[in-house]
Amino acid sequence: MESGSIKRRLTAILAADAVNFSRHMGEDEEGTLRELAAHRAVIDRIIEAHEGRIVGTAGDSVLAEFASPVEAVRCAVEIQEGVHTRNETLPQARRLEFRIGVNLGDVMIDGADILGDGVNVAARLEGIADPGGICISSSVYDQIAGKLSLGFVDLGEQSLKNIARPIRVYQFDRSGTHVGARRSGATRARAAAVAAGIAVVALAAVGAWRAGWIGGNAQPPPAPPVAAPIAAIPAPASEEMKLKLQIAEAERAKAEAELARTRSENDAAKQRADTELAKQRAAARVVAEKKDAPVMANAAPVAAGASPNAASAPAPATSAQPSTAPAPAAVASVAPAPPPSTAPPAAPAAAASAAPASAYVPVTSGGGTATRECDGFEEMRAFTENRLSVRVDNGDISVERGTQGQVGYMFVHGRPSSDGRLTLVGTAIAANKRNMGKEVNVYYSGAYAEGAFALTGRTGSRPCRLTIRLLAQR
Repeated sequence: MESGSIKRRLTAILAADAVNFSRHMGEDEEGTLRELAAHRAVIDRIIEAHEGRIVGTAGDSVLAEFASPVEAVRCAVEIQEGVHTRNETLPQARRLEFRIGVNLGDVMIDGADILGDGVNVAARLEGIADPGGICISSSVYDQIAGKLSLGFVDLGEQSLKNIARPIRVYQFDRSGTHVGARRSGATRARAAAVAAGIAVVALAAVGAWRAGWIGGNAQPPPAPPVAAPIAAIPAPASEEMKLKLQIAEAERAKAEAELARTRSENDAAKQRADTELAKQRAAARVVAEKKDAPVMANAAPVAAGASPNAASAPAPATSAQPSTAPAPAAVASVAPAPPPSTAPPAAPAAAASAAPASAYVPVTSGGGTATRECDGFEEMRAFTENRLSVRVDNGDISVERGTQGQVGYMFVHGRPSSDGRLTLVGTAIAANKRNMGKEVNVYYSGAYAEGAFALTGRTGSRPCRLTIRLLAQR
C-alpha cells in the first residue's frame, strides 16, 4: 500500500489463544473441537457484550479490538471467569484454558483486518501469560489506573519475541493486589509492612490511653495516621466487588434474555405444531365422513332386521324406508364428525399417523439428511444445497459438509432437548474473499416440527437456514 493510502487508528487489541491445543487435538480431535466451539460461543458473546469486534479467529485463537482499553480489560477478565466456570463442570482431560494479552497501540487498517506493531505486541503478551492468565502492556495499565480496581503484578520490562523495544508488562492477579506503575515487588512489600506497623502502633497507643496507662493529659495520636491505612485497605476490595457484581449482573441479564428468546421460540414452534395438527385432524375427519356416508346408509336395513345380504342392496333399502333413506346421506355430508374416540376406525388411524409429524421422538443413533439455504453475502450469491451428511451418535446430532481443512468445510453438533429444541454449534472454513480460508463460527437454533428440525442461524456473518430430517431411529 502507498503511504498516502494507509489508514490508521488507535485501538485496544485483545489476543487470546488456547493452551496446549495441539496436544488436546492429538488425544481427541472431535471432543476437543466440540469443547472449543462451546468455549468460543461464550467468548464471542462476552466480546459482543463489551462492544468489541472480532477481527480474526484462526484455529484456536481469537483477535478482537475495542474502542476502550477499560472495556478490553473488563472483557478479558470476564472471559477468563467464564472459561474457568465452564471448566469446573468438565473432566480434567477435557478442560481447555486460554491465555490473553491486551495492548493499546496504533494499527493499520486493511479492510476488516488490522495490522501492525500494536497487534504483534498483543500476540506476544498473550504468549507469556500463564494458562488462565492475562498480561497487559503499560499503555493499557496507564489507561485503566483509577478506573478499574483490579490487581496487577508489575513484571518489569520484558523482551518480547520479534519486538524491537522492551515492553513493560503487568500480569493480572486474582488476589486483588494493587501496585503502582513503577513499583517492584520488594518495594510493595516494605510499604505494606510499614503501613501495617503504623496502624498497629497507633491502635496500641489509643488502647493504652483509654486504659489509663498513659497520663490523663496525654492525647491520642492524630486520627489521619490511623484512618488512612484502614481506609486504604477495603477500598480495592469494594471496587473489585463492584466489578464482580457488574459482571454477575451482565451474565444474569444475558441469561434472562437467552431464556426469554428460547421461550418465545418454543411458544412459536408449539403454536405452529398445534396448527398443523389441527389441520391434519380436520382433513382426517373429512375423509372419515366421506367413507362413513355409504356405511351409515346401508346400516339402517340391517338394524331393522334385514339380512346381511340385504344391506348391500340399495333398492330394498329405498323401498322399505322411502322417507328416511336420503337422511343418512344428508347427515353424512353436513353434520360434524364425531369425536376421535367414537369415530369409525378410519378416523383414528389417520389422526395417529399425523401426530408424530409434530412431536419429537428421541433418537439415539442413525443418520439422516440436511438441506442448507444461505442468503447472499458480500460477493457470494444465495444458494441451496441438499443431502448434507447427518449423523446421530448416542443422542448427539452432527452435520458435516465438505472435506476437513479445505475451504467450504463445515461441522456443527448438538443434542436435542426433550421438547424438540435443538442448538448446533461448530466451525466452518470461509469461502468469501475477505475471510478466505479462515475458520469462522457456525450457530443454528430451532425446533422440531412437521417431521424435521427447522433451524436458523449464521455461518460466520452469513444468515443461513438448516433443515434436518432423520432417516434412521433406534
